[in-house]
Amino acid sequence: MKAERTAEKIFAEIWQPEGGKLTKGAWLWWFWIFFIHDKETAKTGKCKQLMILWSVKNDPQIDCNGLDIRVKKQIAALGEGKWLLDGAAAAWYFDGERMHENFVLEKSRMELDSQRRSIIAPGKTPSKFFEKNGEYFTVIEADGKKFEFRARQVDLNPAVGPNHGESVLPLGMRIEGTRIEVLKLGGTEEDGKGKREIFGTAYFQKILLAVPPPQWYWGIYHFADGSFFTFMQPYVGRAMLAGNLTAQPKLKKPTAAVNSDSFFYHAPSGKLYQTNRVAVVPEKIGDGLWRHKIAAKGGGFEIFAVADSYAHACWEFTKKIGALPPKSKFHYNEYPAVLKRLVLRTGEEKEIIYENGAGNMENSWGFLI
Repeated sequence: MKAERTAEKIFAEIWQPEGGKLTKGAWLWWFWIFFIHDKETAKTGKCKQLMILWSVKNDPQIDCNGLDIRVKKQIAALGEGKWLLDGAAAAWYFDGERMHENFVLEKSRMELDSQRRSIIAPGKTPSKFFEKNGEYFTVIEADGKKFEFRARQVDLNPAVGPNHGESVLPLGMRIEGTRIEVLKLGGTEEDGKGKREIFGTAYFQKILLAVPPPQWYWGIYHFADGSFFTFMQPYVGRAMLAGNLTAQPKLKKPTAAVNSDSFFYHAPSGKLYQTNRVAVVPEKIGDGLWRHKIAAKGGGFEIFAVADSYAHACWEFTKKIGALPPKSKFHYNEYPAVLKRLVLRTGEEKEIIYENGAGNMENSWGFLI
């Protein structure tokens, strides 16, 4: 029987490298999305966004957006609670008008320090992530800009996090993750025009993926009153052929979904509406943009939601198939998006309706062997 994970234990485990060893093909990353608001965000749901992750993957060679990542040993203990993480740092930035893919994309010998609770990624575009006095700080310098993000959890309801989940699968495979669903965001953005204060919300996850990455639909959406809606639907389907045997993705409602779930946290009441009965229908709405129609049904409630994306970034991973000439490709697509409308029906006379949630959606396709 495993010991129960308290919130403080989960916080501490954020700064641990999963036993110091990754099984073959396993992927470990720390991931932030920062939703940078302005005066129009509450009206439209649209906002500037920046996503950054620090990752290691146990593969002898893999390519990401043209970056050849060849690493012999991903994790090395340095003693005194410190580890060397030999992997990559990556970020995209949507500035409100234009998506800057590869805003950060470089190999980095990162240092993870469990005592100081920090990750430092040196390089041409240096970045770091650390905790101090209960706040999370992320500093990024790239493309003539310097961001200093300060995220703090203000709602201590267990639904907000930190939450830890683990799925143990056959043949030594497993998926493990820690999430903080919504944090209050502050900080500064500095460039040649000066330094400006920023505000908004943030989302964090630390994930260990010790399985071949499947296709999935995902979304996280924040509302002005602290409520949030999130869902995840991994699946197996013909989208795995896209980028490999077919040129274009043919996304549709999955017929072979795996471990679907959704969460709607209603902050005013403190209630969490959680279910694994989820249906996601994607629709193409523009050049490279998508809509998600989501339906979720649980004990005594139903949720119907529609989200539209307004920008797009892609991480294209390419990997050799043994000694064979062909390569396998996996596309990890992220989209700044607005949850246009969410309707919660509980059987009571009045529906709960939310509009213009600021967030991000994901579609993935292809496969890595």
